[in-house]
Amino acid sequence: MLKSKVLLPSDGSDNSLKAAAYASRLMKSNPDIKLTVLVVVPESSGFTEIDRSMEEKGKEIMDKTLQGFSWEGLEVDKYIEKGDPATVIINYAERGEYDHIIMGSRGVSELRGAAIGSVSHKVIHLANCRVTLVK
Repeated sequence: MLKSKVLLPSDGSDNSLKAAAYASRLMKSNPDIKLTVLVVVPESSGFTEIDRSMEEKGKEIMDKTLQGFSWEGLEVDKYIEKGDPATVIINYAERGEYDHIIMGSRGVSELRGAAIGSVSHKVIHLANCRVTLVK
């Protein structure tokens, strides 16, 4: 089987959870896939309450995304990073030498993009690896 290092960015949206389900099916069919779930939260606002709230939201998104993998008995790595989502995803994929990004086609902010979300649009154009969008 083909060894693959897959990055799964998640924002907790329906499409990102569908991407997680897709990634889970891939992992079941190919045990050589190493998958990392990445949740990106905004940079520090300088307000402790807001920052704490964002960190908690990031943990909630991570837990929600990991549920399907846990149910299937699949082990994945997990990280929460801060910053601009598209930039963090692209840089993370490059630094980690990922060869595949699987992500939802639209995120929680549906007003941002018409056909596909602005984050996924940036990622498909700037990533140096294969990108699969799930809707």
